[in-house]
Amino acid sequence: MLFSYTYITHSMEKMQEYMDYIFHEVWYKAMYTQGGFSLELFNAKLELKEIMLDFFNSSTEGGDLFYRSVEEIFYLFQKIDSTQTNQLRAWYEANNNIEALCANEEGVSPVTYNELKKFHKPLHDKIKKLFKNLYGKKIIGLKVVTDKIGTIDQHYQAFMSENTKGKCPCCGLNGLKGIYHTKREAYDHYLPKGTYPFNSINFKNLVPLCHECNSSYKLEKNPLYVVPDPIEGRRKAFYLYTDDDIYIKISIHLNLTRKDEINPENIEIDFSADGYEEEIETWKEVFGIEERYKAECSSENEGLDWLEQITDDLYNYKDTDRAITKDEALDILRKAKARKPFAEKRFLKLPFLEACDTMGLLD
Repeated sequence: MLFSYTYITHSMEKMQEYMDYIFHEVWYKAMYTQGGFSLELFNAKLELKEIMLDFFNSSTEGGDLFYRSVEEIFYLFQKIDSTQTNQLRAWYEANNNIEALCANEEGVSPVTYNELKKFHKPLHDKIKKLFKNLYGKKIIGLKVVTDKIGTIDQHYQAFMSENTKGKCPCCGLNGLKGIYHTKREAYDHYLPKGTYPFNSINFKNLVPLCHECNSSYKLEKNPLYVVPDPIEGRRKAFYLYTDDDIYIKISIHLNLTRKDEINPENIEIDFSADGYEEEIETWKEVFGIEERYKAECSSENEGLDWLEQITDDLYNYKDTDRAITKDEALDILRKAKARKPFAEKRFLKLPFLEACDTMGLLD
């Protein structure tokens, strides 16, 4: 990633708090609960109890699904032993520790739905049905829920009020709809919700991304594992809400001597950030970064236009009081990039033009 998002606190986080309560206070303690499932189990979380009561009396598909799933999983937890229960708790906590998973911290091991299925198929089936439906209008879009936690649209407005760069952090190429738009970008489940249970409504796993990053390149790719070996290939990935100040240096080399030879095959791009080599490789693979940057530099309206613009300026003003040298022109761009690297794609434009200069294309 080119920069990190600032995480915001918002009432939407309550849904994850509700799920934490359900797991730890209802399901995990099911084996010690006298009697059956009842709304009394939610006395310590009154807002959630009100939702459960509404869902119990509800005729909505989502409300019925939520209540029945919570109840059915409770009874399945009553039938398993303490070793299994503790394993499920460890998995639940690990899958919601997004930062530790991205860092591949020792002792924090995620569980996938495939592994959960082998562990206990009935639990797998009920948990998957519940968590895959948590994020979406079917459940969190119901009025009884939105009255307590707000809406995704409200979260997005608050999020974009804090995160104002206006660019996608995973590519830097595309703009993001902001507070002045009536529409919003889609949230990506950074760790895919179809792969990992328990974290589909965890906002530390939900990030607004541009359409290209979300729907064209990332799709269901798993940042935590090297393709195609999902067993042995655990890897580090950037955590999009990190507090670390990460700067990725981009260097470009052109294997050509003429402007008309500029194409992806003749472009080499190097990415570097001390201590983040593994994260960079993951980022490049998951979001197709090299392909996209090479295509950008080869585009008539981007890379070729950047080159044409600077060479035209150097030529057209060479005998006027506006004349500058190519070194001065590049230095102006360096200063502009330092001020706002993502405006006009300067983070990519500058290394491309520096590579053009090295190959004599600015002369």
